[in-house]
Amino acid sequence: MSFGRTELGPEAETQELMTAFGTFIETKYGGDLEALSTCEEEIFSFEVEWSDLCADPIIQGYLGDSLDHFMTIAETVLNDRFLHFMQRPCRLVLRLNGLTEDHKRKLDSLRMRDRRKLFTFDTLVVGRTPPLGYLQRASYACAAKGCDYIGQINQRLARQRESPGHCPKCAERYLAGLEPEEREMAKRFLPRPSYRMVDEELRYIDVQYLSVMDVNPDSEGPWSLGEHVWTAVVDEDFVDAYPVGSLVRLHASVQVDHLPERTFDKDTRRVMVLRVEGIEMLDEPATHFDEVTWTSEPAWR
Repeated sequence: MSFGRTELGPEAETQELMTAFGTFIETKYGGDLEALSTCEEEIFSFEVEWSDLCADPIIQGYLGDSLDHFMTIAETVLNDRFLHFMQRPCRLVLRLNGLTEDHKRKLDSLRMRDRRKLFTFDTLVVGRTPPLGYLQRASYACAAKGCDYIGQINQRLARQRESPGHCPKCAERYLAGLEPEEREMAKRFLPRPSYRMVDEELRYIDVQYLSVMDVNPDSEGPWSLGEHVWTAVVDEDFVDAYPVGSLVRLHASVQVDHLPERTFDKDTRRVMVLRVEGIEMLDEPATHFDEVTWTSEPAWR
């Protein structure tokens, strides 16, 4: 999934992962990239098998607490490699597939200690919002006269928009000619920065909130339902792809969000949401859940 990612880490660590994933993609999935060279979709979900990722010793080290970091870098590398094959404009979105039985979990069993962990959930979609736009990356140009600095800031979903700090070019001009000791002191009194947003370089993506419930497969049918309604966030080509009644297996990481009509600053209570990293269909859309109150809106959004 491509939204709300953390910024890239130390340069050496990032370069090691980029090299490892680039080699991985070329070796394991080079043929798939070539087959997509004439893809007519503007956005396409590119599935990578979990077992393949775990077989690489460098990549495997990022699949736990550093999954966000991995997904950000890997998707960048994936699209960079795809440029060599792409004949039509198309952006690939990295998706995870084939998680193990050990990843299976019931939604109703989730607790705050599960934050940032990756699980697989068998679910029924019982509601969804209309597609929403999300400012994923904002570009800022320094407004100082004669300065051409432009900074890009990755934004987090449903958070206050973040702005850059001091302009590095203006700061360097301000500190030029000072001794090291003087520079350290002067850094505390840098002029307040001024920026303007560069509209043509803003990056928006589509997102959608799904309301989902646990389903327990039963070959004799009908499938039984869980107790609570949970919220899952999908993006890009997953938006509007799963109508109410869809039976889907979600590969998703557990994240936290503030309560509706509140903010992180005003309230210490949190709700858990699922950030979807991959989806598999379980069955045809369900029509036999008479006990479900169908809705077009998630429970708390």
